[in-house]
Parts: sequence; structure tokens; C-alpha cells
Amino acid sequence: MLIIILSILIGLFLSLITLPVGYYAPEWILLIVIYWAIAIPSNGKMVLAFISGIVVDIVYGQVLGISSLFYVLLIYLILRLYNSLRYMTIAQQAVVLFILILIKQHLLVWAYYIIDSNIDYQALIVGAFVSSLVWPIIYFTLRFIRRKFNIGSMS
Repeated sequence: MLIIILSILIGLFLSLITLPVGYYAPEWILLIVIYWAIAIPSNGKMVLAFISGIVVDIVYGQVLGISSLFYVLLIYLILRLYNSLRYMTIAQQAVVLFILILIKQHLLVWAYYIIDSNIDYQALIVGAFVSSLVWPIIYFTLRFIRRKFNIGSMS
């Protein structure tokens, strides 16, 4: 569990580095939580997604709880699609993640519309695309870490 938390903290660091880019940057923390949900599926990943979403809300200065709600919904979908996602190629997973992150971004736009706040729609779409392009890097890096530290399904 310590390695998972450390990887999320590294994702937070990457999010802070790419903060000036705004919504064009990949969703580092979300991609890391998605990887751990695919690699070691359990309901504990939804709690991890909730806490990660709160951290993202604090870092980006968003309405508190908005990202955590969408992160939990996305991880729930990932856990439901686990059997399919696990046996897809990395390119196929990237396409599925692009679609799921795009749905999450549309829900985010809808939520910001409800609270009467503006958000850059094109940046969200580009951010979803960039996130899907970064997915292979996240996947292979975290898979290497998982195998090196022998993180199994008991975590």
C-alpha cells in the first residue's frame, strides 16, 4: 500500500509541475489510480479515488468534492470493466480511457455549468487526449514498479 501512496504522491508532484498548463495537462493522479484499479482490483480503490479526487480539488482550487465524485464514478466503471480492460492491448486501453475520461470531462463541464462557472471546453478535450497518450508511459512504469516490489492482490 505504501508504494501505491508514493506513486500517487509522485502523480501529485507531476500535477504540480504541469499546473501552469492547466486543463491541457494529463490527469496524472487519475491515470495512476486507474492503473492500480486495473492491476489490483478491489473496492478499496474507490476510497483511494475519493481521497485522490479531494487532493486534486485542493491542488487545482476547484469546488471541493467535484473531482472525487467523478473519480469514484470512473473507478467504479473501471472496476466493472475490469475483465475486459485487463486483456486489452495498451492501445485499446488508451482508447477506452480516452472515452471514459472524455465522459468525465463532460460531466465536469456540466457540473461547472450548474454552479455558473466557466471552464475551457477545448482544453478539457485536449487534456483527455493527452491523458490517453500518456497512458502507456504510466502503465509500463507502474507495472515495472509493481513487479519489482512484488505488489500482489493482497495490497
